[in-house]
Formats: sequence, structure tokens, C-alpha cells
Amino acid sequence: MRKILPYNNILKDYKGLLKDFIGQIYGAEQGNAISIFVTGSFARGEATEASDLDIWCIFDVVSTETLNRVGLASRNLPISYNDLEINAQCLSLSEFNSSHFSKFLAYPIIFAEGVLIHGNDIAARNVQCYEIKKTCNELLAEILMSIRHYIAVNEPAEKLTYAKIKAWVLKPLMFALRLERYSKAGHYPLTTTELFNSYSSPPMSVVYFMDSEKWSEDIQTKRDDVLHLLHEEVANLLAHLKNNQQG
Repeated sequence: MRKILPYNNILKDYKGLLKDFIGQIYGAEQGNAISIFVTGSFARGEATEASDLDIWCIFDVVSTETLNRVGLASRNLPISYNDLEINAQCLSLSEFNSSHFSKFLAYPIIFAEGVLIHGNDIAARNVQCYEIKKTCNELLAEILMSIRHYIAVNEPAEKLTYAKIKAWVLKPLMFALRLERYSKAGHYPLTTTELFNSYSSPPMSVVYFMDSEKWSEDIQTKRDDVLHLLHEEVANLLAHLKNNQQG
């Protein structure tokens, strides 16, 4: 994992908050806390004032008492919950290394995006090609089913808001596309701008992710075309990955 949290152009003192959080966790869970790292928009340098702060806390043992202490640390910070939501995920080290949690963890994304802020680097091993493709395939399959649902139930355009599509289609698709770029070129585009610039002709999903107004306009004026385009993009990427695996 990287060791330095990138600059995020927001007013909140997120670095001071993290220092406070770390002090509380290691003070209350001394001998049990193993590692704390950050993922998501703050780890990529893309956080906005509305972003959640995704923090992973790895312990030797995760008890309900430990979870309560993490919850208290999340609330006992100089920034209120309403101003900055702390999205803390807690796992034991054995769970982190277990295949049972692999889908939830998405190790390739943690390896590429994670920023260690305290403790041991538990994502130090290099990610394997099969792990990248497995995570990418799982993401794409879920995204494809979401798009198919919108088409099959004839979801009205007014209900296909940018916030909804971003959560269920565009945001997870950006992770899948980053992994595909990483698998193909050996470079993981951290930011959406990097992802956009990695293509000679960027996919429309990236364009829509970066431009909420264009999404809102296009979904209202040509709903079917937009959904069919996204369906084709995801289905083609899945087929492309399958062919590469067979090759």
C-alpha cells in the first residue's frame, strides 16, 4: 500500500481527524489493533465536501466491544457525523486473508488504492492477474444485472437519477475499468481524469460519471439508447475478459 495520503481539495481537516481517530483506536485496542488504512475518494485524491471517509481497521480479534470502541472513536471526533461520515470497516487479520471475504474486500482495489495510515502493511503482497480478472468479472456481472433490471422493468427516466445510477452502475464500473486498465497496461489510473485520459476514445460511462448534467439530459431525451449503450459496454467488456482468460 502507499504510505502518503494524497491532497484532497476540501476545507475539512481530514488529516487531523485521522490522527485523532488513530490515537483513539490504538489507545483503546492496544495489542489488538494491527493496521488502519484508507480507501475510496480520499485515498485517490478525489474527495469532495460530500465524500465519506472510508477507513479499514484490522484487528487480531473483532469483538462487539471492539466494534463499539470503533463506533465511539468515529463519533468522538472534532468533525460531526453530519459534516463528514466515517465509513469504518472492521475485520480480523484472519478474515482479511480469508477467501470467504474476498468479494467484500476486493483485494486488487485495496492493493492499488489503499493508503496505510498506521500499523502493518497487510496488503504488501503483489496482486495476481487472476485476482484482478476475478474482481473485475464480479463487478461487471453485478453492474450488468442492474442495467438489465432497469431495462426489463421499464424503469421511468425520471427515476433513473444520476445519484442512483452513479451508486449502482457508474461508480462500480469505474473500479472495473481501472482494473481492466491495470491488467492491460500495468498502470492503475487512480483518478477519474487519469482513467479518462488512458483511452483514445473514452467509454460513455466515464463521460457520464464525470458529467452529471449530461447524464440527466441524455436519460430524459433518449433513455433507451443510453441504457442499451451501457448494457453493450459492460457486456462487451465481460466478453473481452472471458476471451483473454481462455486465450
